[in-house]
Amino acid sequence: MTNIHTLYKDADFDKDAETKTVQSFKPQIRQNWFVFTISSFAIFLALTKFGFENITGLTILSLSSLLILYHVLSVYTTKYVITQGKIQIQKGLFSRTLKEIPYGDINNISVTQGNMQKRLKIGNLTIVTNQASHVFRGIKNPHKTKELINKEKYLEHERRTLLRKIL
Repeated sequence: MTNIHTLYKDADFDKDAETKTVQSFKPQIRQNWFVFTISSFAIFLALTKFGFENITGLTILSLSSLLILYHVLSVYTTKYVITQGKIQIQKGLFSRTLKEIPYGDINNISVTQGNMQKRLKIGNLTIVTNQASHVFRGIKNPHKTKELINKEKYLEHERRTLLRKIL
């Protein structure tokens, strides 16, 4: 009886080892600086030029406010999780979508940073697989995150190689 219990514990341990979180992070709100600047200018223009009495002013005010709200909610409802076996992308406010990228599927990882992104110390991390390309926008320290993913990818490869040798 003890042996069966031990086997179940080992199976649970292996399951936990595969899904153990290495790092979890969210995109930075600073990535939307351009949208916020343009929307703020539009709101200012709508209030000074047209006011609340004119339908044009109300339309510009409403659309700009909705655009800002959409970008803020999309940042705060996105989460990236690096685990020992895969990378997870969680998105959604009302319904959660979960995408998983196993390390074995990753072909290339690249970092792009514009001039303003360099000043804000953020960047975009692109992960290319055979099926699709996934872009992590507004990542803080994207080069360190790339190194971490490459390290975890290597460790996963080593674990699988060791497992094949044992079996």
